[in-house]
Amino acid sequence: MQHFITRLLKRTTQAATVLACAAALPALADPSYPSRPIKIIVPWSPGLPADVAARAVAERMSVSMKQPIMVENRPGASGTLGYTELLKQPADGYTAYVLSSASMVLPVIYPSRRLEYTKDLNAVGHMHWSYNAAVVPTDSKLNNLESIVTRAKAEPAKLTFASAGNGTPAHMAGEAFNRVANIDTAHVPYVQLPMAMNDFLGGRIDFMFLTTVAAIPQINGGKMRALAVTSAKRLPALPNTPTMAELGYPKFVFRSFETLTVKAGTPRAIIDKLNAELNKALAVTALRDQFISNGWDVEPMSVDQITKVMASESERWIQLGRDLQLKAD
Repeated sequence: MQHFITRLLKRTTQAATVLACAAALPALADPSYPSRPIKIIVPWSPGLPADVAARAVAERMSVSMKQPIMVENRPGASGTLGYTELLKQPADGYTAYVLSSASMVLPVIYPSRRLEYTKDLNAVGHMHWSYNAAVVPTDSKLNNLESIVTRAKAEPAKLTFASAGNGTPAHMAGEAFNRVANIDTAHVPYVQLPMAMNDFLGGRIDFMFLTTVAAIPQINGGKMRALAVTSAKRLPALPNTPTMAELGYPKFVFRSFETLTVKAGTPRAIIDKLNAELNKALAVTALRDQFISNGWDVEPMSVDQITKVMASESERWIQLGRDLQLKAD
């Protein structure tokens, strides 16, 4: 009897050890993944770069992966509502999230909030780099970038530029321009980009550093004029628009990224599969042409590459936010 009890205790201990070790291991990928629809959370309004890119890649990936991929816009709280929603979901690859450069600076603007993007998220793949265009309404008397500088120096803080809120690329590009040109123009933050554009096109705002995906249709439609782009080279979608460097600001290159991510702890096999499917979508000529027509650069990356880029971009944007002393609206 004693021998039986000893053997039973030994087996029980071994079983407990195996269970403890299994619990310590990362979750294993479901070999049938994906076996149900996938959701991509976009923390911004429809029509912004993150939304446009997510819908384009989701359409291609859903065909290849043979499962619906739905895009859900969760704007609000400076883009943090969608981030909070993602963290409530299991780390199983069925909920993805589009991380934008505009989010990376939020820890500076809202230091009391728990915003740890590089800790809470695993990078999946890079969708595109986007840029901004310095634009004015068509009937504006500001005919070039130098006219903005001249007017701003003559009348400090009188000229206005708009954005969809503090920390957005349009805001940060405008503040960076103030610095490099040594001028003082007033930032006017809006709750959403359409509100900013309405006032801008109505002549109540003097200029904007508008994201190219929103600017190009307006430029082609004759409603605004492009004075410069923030890319290192001229954009194929705006071949006649000079870069900031061409206009005397050689170090002024301002770009933003849109990256597909999942909740930290998602099995690497699932992340690798999503990365492969995303890069496959980005290789489709029609999609690449669409992105280029938006003024974007397409640069597919491996998981390890985009993980490094995400970390470096976080450092860059946080430092830029500190340098510009960004604060909440």
